[in-house]
Amino acid sequence: MIYPNTFDRLHIGPAGHPADTPDGGGALAALERCIDHGWDTMELAFVHNVYLKADEAEKLAERARELQFPLSAHASYYINLASAEKQKVGASRSRIAAAASRIAQAGGHSVVYHSAYMTGRESAEVTPIVIEQTKKVEAELNEKDVKVWLRPELTGKPVQHGDPNELIKVANAVETVLPCIDWSHLHARWGGGFNSYDEWCEMLDKLAAGIKDKNLLGRMHMHVSGIEYGPKGERKHIPLATCDLRYKELMQALKQAGVCGTLVVEAPKESEAEDIDRLRDAWEAA
Repeated sequence: MIYPNTFDRLHIGPAGHPADTPDGGGALAALERCIDHGWDTMELAFVHNVYLKADEAEKLAERARELQFPLSAHASYYINLASAEKQKVGASRSRIAAAASRIAQAGGHSVVYHSAYMTGRESAEVTPIVIEQTKKVEAELNEKDVKVWLRPELTGKPVQHGDPNELIKVANAVETVLPCIDWSHLHARWGGGFNSYDEWCEMLDKLAAGIKDKNLLGRMHMHVSGIEYGPKGERKHIPLATCDLRYKELMQALKQAGVCGTLVVEAPKESEAEDIDRLRDAWEAA
């Protein structure tokens, strides 16, 4: 269990099981494939369901602790904490809590999720709703003694809740919240902005100054990938080699700021190994 301690370095690895994990091997086999590749973190994809069983989680936790291999999970895609339908809000809270409980049992540190949709409303209306519902998730997890960071993600489209200012407000209002900073989403959300060393340094300073008393830069959880975008923001993930993201400058900015934690590479499976190794090499060279 890494929560709530800080990390001593940056760990880089895949989103979901590595592409070459043996069929039927499960999460433990996926961890071993990461080790074989030289990767040192993994984010389990609970995006359709929490597939990891309790006994598997306990075995995974034992191996992850042995290797000092930090784990996280991405919760369901079907989350909207600001839905007008109470049933959907309740189901969204349950999906976050279920993913958080299982990744905590597996020894993980964070659960990532997309908080809500704006549906034509302003941030001033939606953000308090997200905060209220996130506090309810936190209360449920506290009652069960589940200790894991709740990580609302920086989202790739303006129609989704999750810009930097919104994430700062939620983190400052809810004790166990720290953001998941998706640098590719940041780039896409602003139509190709945030693509230079100086801009990334400014964003890191903004986040570290805005989120109080939680040592954000020592507990960063981040996503990056090649990304295709348009006037409405993110379209899809693409290989790093085919996108305009200046990822070497990003890694320089992260290293200059002393960032520690986990960087999850959400690459298409056909370019997964190449993209993770590109980012690892860029980090070493920064």
